[in-house]
Amino acid sequence: MVSIISKQRAASRRLISFGVVALTVILGTGITNHIRGLWLSACLLYAFAFVIGIIMLLDYWGYSRFKNTSVVLAVNIFLCAITSVEGLNAGAYLYIIPTIFALVFMLGNTREYRAEVIGYFVISVLTFAATILFVPNSSKWQNISDDIYQKMFTTNAIAVVVLCAVFAYIGIYFERKVYERLINERNKARHQEQMIREQNGYLREIAFMSSHTVRAPLSNILGLAALMRDVPNDPDTFILVKEGIATAAQDLDKAIHHMVSKTGNLIKR
Repeated sequence: MVSIISKQRAASRRLISFGVVALTVILGTGITNHIRGLWLSACLLYAFAFVIGIIMLLDYWGYSRFKNTSVVLAVNIFLCAITSVEGLNAGAYLYIIPTIFALVFMLGNTREYRAEVIGYFVISVLTFAATILFVPNSSKWQNISDDIYQKMFTTNAIAVVVLCAVFAYIGIYFERKVYERLINERNKARHQEQMIREQNGYLREIAFMSSHTVRAPLSNILGLAALMRDVPNDPDTFILVKEGIATAAQDLDKAIHHMVSKTGNLIKR
């Protein structure tokens, strides 16, 4: 199983990856609006990028308890505000689509996040619906020509498609990494289980050899030694005992060598 720490690190890396892509798009759009003279839109985008950067920095420092809620609320609030000051014709509301698309990957597609993901989906969908229903087509805050509106909508639409593609790639990439880590952990656990089974087999064999294979020639040696002690001056008994001890010693030597080889196999593992 993947540890809790590794899950948190993977979630943090995933959020940072999403954040870097989002910051690039936000700052690029903000600079573009700045060049077009849309100061209010540019300032909102700069503030949006600043808030996302702070959330990423806090997550990097380990303050990640409310990062998911902070990200979702920041995205929805700023996109709603930017759409309101630009009007629907600019197409800023389209950015809520890749946000919804990325939620399940950004938060981690795991069982403990299921209710949280659904809640954030509902918030994003309601924000999108409210924006479409209540924001006028043209801005009441800035003077934007039809030509600029057309360029803004085209730029935003292209950026949204690119974001969806990049978020999909990042999400699938991290999900695949988690899957590979799970497979590796499972294979490692199976390998360790197999090693334990083999070690237990070696231990049972060594225990059997200690109680039977080694004990038999040792008992023979002890019995022959007792026979020599009981009949000390009989040449025939001496020859019998001598040959018996030699045979038993060879058997004992073989048994010890076999045990040593088994012990060596056990130590190597």
